[in-house]
Amino acid sequence: MVRLPFSRDREQADEIATRLRRLRLELYGMHGGPLLAEDLDLPFRAWQALEQGDEEPARVLDRLVEVTGVSPLWLHTGLGPMLSWEGD
Repeated sequence: MVRLPFSRDREQADEIATRLRRLRLELYGMHGGPLLAEDLDLPFRAWQALEQGDEEPARVLDRLVEVTGVSPLWLHTGLGPMLSWEGD
């Protein structure tokens, strides 16, 4: 797993973490973290680290796009619809 550096990259990591939490709340609810982690074949603690902005392993984000339909553009920038099918 990749540790994200601090400073400007840290700020971007925090923004992505905020969007990850929003996605989880929208699709899995308040206590859905373990369910989402299971769908991603990921330990729950690893998902928690993602939501805290501590880690951003690319394979997990790729799988997240596949499982949830989240827009990669929205995930990385906050622009556009959150879910890829919302723009249709």
